[in-house]
Amino acid sequence: MTKTNDPKREHSAWIRCCAAVLLAVILLAVSGFGIFKMLGTPKDFTAIETPDTEAAEPMGSTEDGETVTIPASQVGDYVQSEVFLDLGRFAEGTRGDTVTERYIVVPVNGKMVAFCFPQRWFDSEDAIYQATQNLLTGTGFDGSYIRVTGTVTELPEDVSTQLYDWFSENKEWLEQGGLIPQTDDYADVLLDRMVKVDYVGHFTQTVVVVLSVLAGLCLLYALYELIRILCKGYAVKQTEEAPELAELEESDEDDESIEVEITESDPETGEDVTDVEVEITEEAPEAAESEDTNGEA
Repeated sequence: MTKTNDPKREHSAWIRCCAAVLLAVILLAVSGFGIFKMLGTPKDFTAIETPDTEAAEPMGSTEDGETVTIPASQVGDYVQSEVFLDLGRFAEGTRGDTVTERYIVVPVNGKMVAFCFPQRWFDSEDAIYQATQNLLTGTGFDGSYIRVTGTVTELPEDVSTQLYDWFSENKEWLEQGGLIPQTDDYADVLLDRMVKVDYVGHFTQTVVVVLSVLAGLCLLYALYELIRILCKGYAVKQTEEAPELAELEESDEDDESIEVEITESDPETGEDVTDVEVEITEEAPEAAESEDTNGEA
């Protein structure tokens, strides 16, 4: 006999399968499909358009004489960057009395760029900051650096205000040290974008991983349902026989004839005088009622 699925059970299974796939897509969309960015290779962060020295000939030109350049990183790009210098901290993000974020100034391609470091990077940032101070004071530089990944975002208004205030206070020694050109227009030096370290889109890397894992579990469940449907795993269930029917069948088997032999002896002689054999047959209740009805008729 060919095994087939119960239509109702199969229909419910298809609904669960489609719902799981839809939920997986929603979770990935909420995370901005960030897991695919994390699994890929981040772009190198550039504050301004720069020559592509790897793809071009020396002097940044191709064989046809065309200059090959790398465009400046834009808002939303998932990037990586090596931080060699930490010129100063100009703002902090707090949760209660705990500092959870630290904003620092990093020179990139002649621009002053804000990097936002989460709490787990504070020790590494401290080391880079101290190394930078040693370099600026002429006490040596050990070549330390950190490589970070994150998302390019717009500079929030309050953070931008604090960055401009910091630059105004430190502009003089930055110019004297040759770190920036002399200018009266702060916008020529300060970038209106920043790098939010450990972020993929609008979420932290941890949140993206959690959402992606949940999406993966939903897809695995959908695959399980699909395989079970194709393998006819939703066949009609075999229902158990009713207890009453089982009892009735058992009583029918026990419905047998019973023979009873009555023995009679003579009181005086003690001899067996039995000459009658009585046979009693047990009949089904329905048959007895039928005979009684015929007799009355």
